[in-house]
Amino acid sequence: MENPMAMRMNLKEFLANPEWDTPFFKVLAHNDTGAAVGKMAGMVVPKELRDFFPALDEGATSSVFPTIDRRLKVEMFVGASHLIDSAVRYQLQTWRGTRRAEIRITDGLRPLRDKAKGGDIMLFQRRADALDRFRLILVKNRTEEFNEASQWIRGRRWGSLFESNDPVTQIQLNRAEAEIIRITELPFQLTRSEVPRNESRQSRIARTSVFRERIRREYKKRCAVSGIVVVTPDLLHEVEAAHIIPLPHGGVDDVRNGFTLTQTLHWAFDRGLFGVQPDRKVFLPRRVKAMAENGFLKQFDGRKILEAATEKMRAHPDAFRWHMDKLVRQWD
Repeated sequence: MENPMAMRMNLKEFLANPEWDTPFFKVLAHNDTGAAVGKMAGMVVPKELRDFFPALDEGATSSVFPTIDRRLKVEMFVGASHLIDSAVRYQLQTWRGTRRAEIRITDGLRPLRDKAKGGDIMLFQRRADALDRFRLILVKNRTEEFNEASQWIRGRRWGSLFESNDPVTQIQLNRAEAEIIRITELPFQLTRSEVPRNESRQSRIARTSVFRERIRREYKKRCAVSGIVVVTPDLLHEVEAAHIIPLPHGGVDDVRNGFTLTQTLHWAFDRGLFGVQPDRKVFLPRRVKAMAENGFLKQFDGRKILEAATEKMRAHPDAFRWHMDKLVRQWD
């Protein structure tokens, strides 16, 4: 069912959602669309756009393995109207050296590709807190959205939709990951007194994305408290990366200031309904346990949490101690 609010929203408002990075685009060629009968499936990704997608190592290909790929989770839209959520294949094909290497988006793209025609515009946005989550927005010719987008494109075939506002690049993400790893070699910083004023929007998004992805990877996308894994057939995991000391309280994007929680437990943890003691066991304060409505939480009282796979990435005891003192004890 189409979202009535989305239908009333103009394209610029839709793209300005803070959960998503700034958009980039490609004007579709005939061969990118479902109308290209007999042509290779999928949509070609120009070299100039590859920095905005996850890296693919061309050096890892060979005559035996001419293709490398990775799965991307995508939300598909036609204009501002949601079409379907899917997983697509982002692949590098080397043709065993017989042709120039080419990157395409294939497989799960068909629901959107079949609605496209040459000359339509495809917009891409990476989720601001994830490395492999995108939304693909088809802007059809002869629509108000197309007229709006054409003013920003100004005759270009692809690139950043807003020329002065580039999306985060893979290079920036690589730098953020190197910085997060470097921080774990330093003494743990409990809180940060102020946010650096010279930090760019791209740097902030890159750091947040890498922080959350690294934590989810360290816990194998399993909730550290409940131990459960919930995943869709197209490999969307429900588990979230939770800051122990929240950012508004001065918490930092240090992997040691985070662990994994399901959405419900994340909400409860942020409100101090439970904490983690020095023995790494879950603690429920007295007033929370006294409420019959909190039966779900009571099953975890006294349970030992799961730990990050890499020892130096494990949640720091000082962070849990801060959380207990500042947020949990108020309910005891």
